[in-house]
Parts: sequence; structure tokens; C-alpha cells
Amino acid sequence: SITLFALAAAAVLQTATAAKCGSQDCGKDSPCCVRGYCNANAMYCIPFNCEVQNSYSADSCWDTAHCVKSNVNFGSANAFAQIADYKGDPSKTAFVSQFEPSNAKVVGGELQMELVKQGDGKGFGATVTNTRAIQYGTVTAVMRSGSVSGGVVSSFIIRNDKLGDEIDFEFVGADKSTVESNYYWHDQLDYTKMVKSQVLSDTTKNDHTYQIQWTPDQIVWVVDGNAFRTVKRSETWDAGSGTFKYPDSEAYVSFSIWDGGSGAQGTADWAGGAIQWGQGPFVAGVKSVDIDCYYKGNETTYTPPGSSGGDDDDDKSSSDDDEDDESSTDKSSKDDDKSSKDDDKSSSDDDESSEDDDESSNDKTSKDSDKSSKHSSNDDESDSKDASSDQSSEDSSDEPESDDSVDEETGSSEDLDESSDTSSSTMLTASLSAVVAAMAAACAF
Repeated sequence: SITLFALAAAAVLQTATAAKCGSQDCGKDSPCCVRGYCNANAMYCIPFNCEVQNSYSADSCWDTAHCVKSNVNFGSANAFAQIADYKGDPSKTAFVSQFEPSNAKVVGGELQMELVKQGDGKGFGATVTNTRAIQYGTVTAVMRSGSVSGGVVSSFIIRNDKLGDEIDFEFVGADKSTVESNYYWHDQLDYTKMVKSQVLSDTTKNDHTYQIQWTPDQIVWVVDGNAFRTVKRSETWDAGSGTFKYPDSEAYVSFSIWDGGSGAQGTADWAGGAIQWGQGPFVAGVKSVDIDCYYKGNETTYTPPGSSGGDDDDDKSSSDDDEDDESSTDKSSKDDDKSSKDDDKSSSDDDESSEDDDESSNDKTSKDSDKSSKHSSNDDESDSKDASSDQSSEDSSDEPESDDSVDEETGSSEDLDESSDTSSSTMLTASLSAVVAAMAAACAF
């Protein structure tokens, strides 16, 4: 019986420790896993896509490059690259296109993202994402919507795809005179919280300045210098779960254009119905992006993939383009003081905040893989939208491996298996249960 137990337990533990990427194991040459596929390029290894728990090893995914103050003018050489050309150094590329084939490019100093018609009549768009993550700060974009026809959706968002935290601006072709604002926590999609801006001149013909001010205490949406909405963290307290349902996780700034008109009925109605392709082209344009980090000087080292030296600590990344003139020592000291003050400030909303932060952190960890991104496919998003209300969320789809695997609505891969998002904690729980079962079987003998 002891031998049987030992064999059973060994088999279970071996299964528990093996990283499965869908139906395969990622190897050393293709170490990064994304929804059932393994590869070594940026599309798979970039941190906002790469699944650490399912990849070849714990350090297969590229380190997260954290926020530094920056002004991105798309007329500069380092502003944008196709994801196939990105080698993991954020100091050389500020934004990357997530899709292949890519409908994003720089023309005349402007980032342009186009929605094009596919053979089945549906649209294939573009998503462009910052190569650095931000946790609180002010992000300002000078841009125009590409939503010339009903059905076309353009967006400017700050989102953590893995946890489902999001803050957004969205433009729909049904209304060219306003922009919509919303926020989500852990992919709990409440479209009734959407609030429109003041009346604007045609958002598809004119550049406007859109700004998100995000702090531990509140989010403010601003257009052309006019704040039209504020959400305070203290207002998001949910007594039932004992949690502030406030987006607070490190996330990525991105811009996109996608086909909402071919989605489920609720999505299509919100977006303005089926796209009138004769009204095209549908091109969203971004001229510049200013990013002002809330936490200053929090980067001391960052080692791009394939280079040597430096500290690989994911919590202390850096780049050659840090514009802060302070020394590393001064920055670290001041940042420690600031972080301490920020922690006090963040917990001052009420006496329960500190306890909730701990609970929220644990909650986020356990839910990391249970929540599928509402951006992973427009079909999933549309179904959720109809179940909730007739409001919306944008598509920020995961990358396809080739044109053949592309979801033609969104540019996402239909074949990427969301079941590969199973967290290590879930695997451990299953493994322990199996060990107990093995023990019981052994004892029976």
C-alpha cells in the first residue's frame, strides 16, 4: 500500500509541477505561453500577454517595465513599432501594435489605426499598447475618433487584461459629438455606469485632448481641459464582498478601433448598428500621448531580454530613457517616503480601507485566471453586454499567430484556449485533492 501511495503521489506532484500550455508543454526554444500556444517572440513573451504559470519557466515571460514620465510624439522614431519588430526594450519603443496582420502605422507624425472590411463583411481593427505599465498617474492623449459610421468603436483605455481592471474613453459612430467614460473592476462589467462627456465638435474630424487622472483616491475624466466626471474610491465600497471595487492594479495604456456593429444585438445597438462601409475609411488617429506617473522614480534597473547585467527584479525595472535628473539613491529614498505617504493616503477613505486592500489583493490573486478578458474576443464581450445592458466595452484582443487564426471581428485568435489560464493556486488545490484520493486508494489496499 505504501508503494502504491508513493507512486500515485509522485505522479500527481509531477503533473502539478509541469507547466501545461493548452495541450502542449512550452520548451526552451519556445518558452512563452499564450492561450495554448508557445513561441519566443514579443507577441507571446510581452508581459501583458504572457502566461507565467503556463510557460516554460518562471522567468520565461519578459519582465514588466514600469512607468516613467514620458511625452510620446508619434513623429519620433522610438514612438511605435510593429510587435514583430519589438525586442523587449521599452526605451526604444513606446507603443506596439498587438495584431498581425497589423492595421496600425504612423503617417505624417500621427499614429493611425484602421478598421478594414473582411471577406465575410465583418471588420478587422487594430490595438496599440504602451510597452510600460502604469499604476496611477495622469495620461493625456491628443486624438480623433475613427467612428465615422455607426458600428465603429474607437477607444482610449488603461487596462489590466489579466485582472480585468479598466478605465476608458469610448467613441461610437452613433454619436460623434460626445465621448463615453466608464471603469471596471475585475471584469465585473456594469455598463450602466457609463457617463457621456459634454458636447464636443465632431470627434471624427477634430482632434481633442482626452485625459485620465488616476490616483489611489479617485479617477477624473477630462476633455479639452474640462473635467466632466469624477469617481472616488470611497464610493466604490461593496459591503457584500467587503471590497472597494475600484481599479487599482498596474495596467497598460492602449488605443484601438473595432467592429461593434457585427456583434450581438446589444453591442450592435449601442455601437450604432451595422457598419456602412461606404462611409469609410475608418481611421482613428493619435498625435501624442503624455504619461505622468503617480509614483516617481520607482525604476532603478531594467534588463531588456537577451542582454546581460542589471537586476531582473520585476518590481524595480528601468530604462535608458528615464528623464528624472535625480540620482538613483535620491530617487529611491524619496520614492520610499512617497510610497509610504501614498499608502496612508490610500487607506484614509475610511477605517476599513486597509483591511480591504489586503482582502482585495488576495481576491485579485485567486481570480487572476478565473476571469477571461472581455477584450479577448468581441463575441464574448457581446454576450456579456446583452446579459448586462446595452452599453459597451472595447476590444483589446489577444494576438493571433497568423492570419488564418484571426477572429475577423476583432483580430483575436479564436483557437487560443482560455482554459490555459488556470492559476497555479487552482492547480495546487486540485493536486492536493488528488494526493488525498491517492492516499485513500492506497489505504484501501
